[in-house]
Amino acid sequence: MRTYQNNPRFLLALAPVILTMQILFYGCAAQGPPGGGPEDKTGPELLSVFPENGATKVNTATEIVLLFSEAIEPRSAENNLAITPAQKKPPKIKVNRKKVTISFYDLLEENTTYIIGFGRNIKDYRKNSTPDNITTAFATGDSLDQGQISGQVFKIPKNSYTTVWAFKKTETFPDSILGARPDYVTSVGADGKYRFANLAVGEYRLLAIASQTPRFSVITAENPIALPAVDPVIIKRRDTVINNINFRLGKLYINRFRIQSGTVNENRLELSFSRALDTQKSKSAKIKIIGMDQSPVQSFWINDADSRFANIIFSGLTTDREYTLVADGIVDDFGEDLRDPDNAMTFTYIEKADTIKPKLDTTVPAKDGRDIDTSPEIRLNFTESVIIKDPLTSIQINGPDSLPIPFRYNWLDGNSLLLTPENTLESKSEYMLIANTAGWADFAGNIFHDSLLTLSFTTLDINSFGSITGKVQTMDLGMSQNITIGYQSGPEGLVRTVRPLESGQYEIVNLLPGKYRFSIWEDRNGNGCWDPGRLMPFQAAEPFRSYSDEINVRARWETAEVNWNY
Repeated sequence: MRTYQNNPRFLLALAPVILTMQILFYGCAAQGPPGGGPEDKTGPELLSVFPENGATKVNTATEIVLLFSEAIEPRSAENNLAITPAQKKPPKIKVNRKKVTISFYDLLEENTTYIIGFGRNIKDYRKNSTPDNITTAFATGDSLDQGQISGQVFKIPKNSYTTVWAFKKTETFPDSILGARPDYVTSVGADGKYRFANLAVGEYRLLAIASQTPRFSVITAENPIALPAVDPVIIKRRDTVINNINFRLGKLYINRFRIQSGTVNENRLELSFSRALDTQKSKSAKIKIIGMDQSPVQSFWINDADSRFANIIFSGLTTDREYTLVADGIVDDFGEDLRDPDNAMTFTYIEKADTIKPKLDTTVPAKDGRDIDTSPEIRLNFTESVIIKDPLTSIQINGPDSLPIPFRYNWLDGNSLLLTPENTLESKSEYMLIANTAGWADFAGNIFHDSLLTLSFTTLDINSFGSITGKVQTMDLGMSQNITIGYQSGPEGLVRTVRPLESGQYEIVNLLPGKYRFSIWEDRNGNGCWDPGRLMPFQAAEPFRSYSDEINVRARWETAEVNWNY
């Protein structure tokens, strides 16, 4: 028998065949991007889906198969599937080049509409996303639910994944939606717009949320959250379409409002709260000690740098003794009151000699501040409570002619003194505050750190101002008394407000030149601020509308007929 094992001519003849088989093998096995040629900048397109979009009477044991125009990066499909109604066990996703197969562990429910979505998160190996949202719907019953809810999400953080969740009411909504699984989830597009389709008849509670990761199911304090102004959103018929359910992402508290701790330091008790406080509303809080007829509180103030902290100075307490404190009238920065039993705490008082001198911490306006309003409120914030017998005799505010101007004063809290000039200041002029602190001291008798304080600032040039006038037109004429207009210069600028007249007419004066953005909301509680609602207990946000148009203000010029439809 002839052997070819070591025959060189046989091996040489066989080499092209082996090389061809290797090329075919590796060409079929490779799942990565093809090499060479022009750069691929086009995302994969959905060519077909089974069951077809809108199909009815689908078998409850079906698989879902999506076919794309090019190979899919597996993780982009595996990490971004949203299916509603939500499944107890997430389905299995298999990616084989252009084909994505979704397999369920359990049979689907009968007479139910299912919605499968990936948003625009499906990508090819070049990280190009699909040009359109990938979503499909089918029903295991005879008909497909056709209810729709749509709207827009504003103030979306950069590089975040934003979705809108919908919770369908059974007998009642869940006590807290924080730990509840949403019944429907839809992705928010790059333009902030979203749409729920194929919703069943019923009542829905909606929530918008942003995250740094594409798949998340637990809401944390770091997530920007938004609630709508409408709750519940009701799909009355199978074909009901509801538009303009909008959201504005921001901070919403998910923790309980309470006193977290109390630390005795230098004869004062520092309270730590779970939320930032409304310094204006909380400054008149009533602090009492259980078992004492008269309050031993000498001074109470909120930390200027971090309003989650407040300080209390006592008199008449016994060292090394345990006391229980109750704080009434404490309000967080969303307007929620601190309630029993979260307004109480127990601490051990330890008396220690205080030898630290008080000093000035911060001022408003800042030292050498410019473009200060001609009707300013001058605020002096100290490091601790300071005793000033008569600020009118130890503090002087001099005008541009070096003559003193009259002013009023009041204590905002234990360590913040507010000075208000009685008359409008002159435009584009320098003012100087001079304080002789020789008689100032803290409650321990420590004399003020500096014997003389000075603060200079320069007022605005009113000739550089412009103005805006116009009208707000509302669908409900009776709503005008609650309408509030918010305007700001730049995305990080301070939001100022003005209320239009009953006719809808408004005027905004003393505006510095620049571009201004507008928003309008219905101020239901009359606090002058837009309220985003609450998660616990659930409370819908105040109705609002943001406008993309920027209004340009020029010096010494009225920008007229700036009208808004609300």
